[in-house]
Amino acid sequence: MGEGECVDFDQLVGQPHLFGKGKPLYLFYHSSNKPPSLVLFGPPGVGKSSYAKLLAKRHGLEFFYLNATDCSTKLLKETLKKGSKESPILVVVDEIHRFDKKQQDVLLPFLEDGSVVMIGTSTFNPYFKLTKALRSRCFVYEFKRLSESDLKRLAKRFIEIDEALLDKLVLYASGDARRLMGMIDILKQHDEIKEGDIEALFGVDLGYSNETERYDIVSAFIKSMRGSDVDAALYYLARLLEAGEDVEFIARRMCIFASEDIGLADNHAVVLANAVLQIVKEIGMPEAKIPLAHCCVYLSKAKKSNSCYAAINRAIKDIRDGNIMEVPKHLQVKGKGLYLYPHNFKDGRVDQLYTSKPVKYFIPKENDKI
Repeated sequence: MGEGECVDFDQLVGQPHLFGKGKPLYLFYHSSNKPPSLVLFGPPGVGKSSYAKLLAKRHGLEFFYLNATDCSTKLLKETLKKGSKESPILVVVDEIHRFDKKQQDVLLPFLEDGSVVMIGTSTFNPYFKLTKALRSRCFVYEFKRLSESDLKRLAKRFIEIDEALLDKLVLYASGDARRLMGMIDILKQHDEIKEGDIEALFGVDLGYSNETERYDIVSAFIKSMRGSDVDAALYYLARLLEAGEDVEFIARRMCIFASEDIGLADNHAVVLANAVLQIVKEIGMPEAKIPLAHCCVYLSKAKKSNSCYAAINRAIKDIRDGNIMEVPKHLQVKGKGLYLYPHNFKDGRVDQLYTSKPVKYFIPKENDKI
C-alpha cells in the first residue's frame, strides 16, 4: 500500500472502518456517482493519498496534487480552473490545514458547482483549522495507524523474507506503509543484510506504536503536571514532540489543564497557556518546544485547584437529573421594575433570589484566590 503501489482498491490494507464492505470509503469508491469531497487525516503512510489516486482512476477524474505548505493562491486557482461541470477533476490538497482562510474560500465555488472533487489530507485532525464553510462541503474521516498484521501482509506482496527479519521491519516501520516500502526497496538491493543489521541501518522510529500508546502518553503527561512532577511532565512532553505530535494539540491540552486542574489557585495559568497556544501557532517546530516547555514547567509547579471544574460538573449533573427551574420573574426580560440593580446598593450587593430554589455547586478549595 505504499504510495504509487496500489493499482486496485482490494490492494489497500488496514482501515476496516473505512475500506470494509459497506463502509464510507468503500461506498464512495464503488458508487456510480461522482464521489464527494473528503478530508482524510491520520498518521503518514496509512493510505490517504493512495485512496485518492484510486478514487480518481475509478471515476475517470484527472488527478492533480498540491501541497498546502508551498501552494500559492495563484497556483491553487489555476489548478481548480482546469475542471468543469462537464469534466470535473480530483485535486488532492496535502497538509490542508496549512491553507489560510482566503485559500480555503477559493475552494468553495469550485466544490459548490461540482467542477472539482477535493481530497484534503493531513497528518493531524484539521478540524480546528478548516472554516465552517469548507467543513460543510466535505466529509471528514480519520485513518488509523496500520497494524503489524497489515504491514506483514503488505510486505509479503513485494518480498520473500525470513519471518524474524519481517518482524524487525514491521517494528521499525511503526505503522507507516511508506516507510516499510522504503526499507523493502533497500533490502532488495542488498541481499546480505541480516536481522542484526536492521536497527543500525534503519534506526529507531520514535513514533507511537499504536493509538493506545499515544493516548497513554498524553494521559501520563497530564497526570504528571497534575501531580506537580516537573521532570516527568517534561519527559512525556519530549515523548510527544519526538513522536511528531501536533504542537497545537499539546498546547490545547495545556489550556484545558490550566482551567481544570489549576483554576482559581493561579488565574495567570490559563492566560499563559492560551498565550503559548497562540505562539506555537505562529512559530511551529522546532522552536515551539521552548514555549511548550516553559508552560509545562509553570503548570506543573503551580498550586492546584479543581473547584471550577467540579462546580460546573455538579451543575450539569443536577440539570440532567431533572432540576429544571423557571427563571424568577424579577430576572426575566419582562421583569422590569422588579429587579434590584446591585450597583445601586452598598458594595454592589443586594439580597435577592437568582434561582427559584437554592443550589450549591461551587465549593472553594484552600488554594483558591478570588
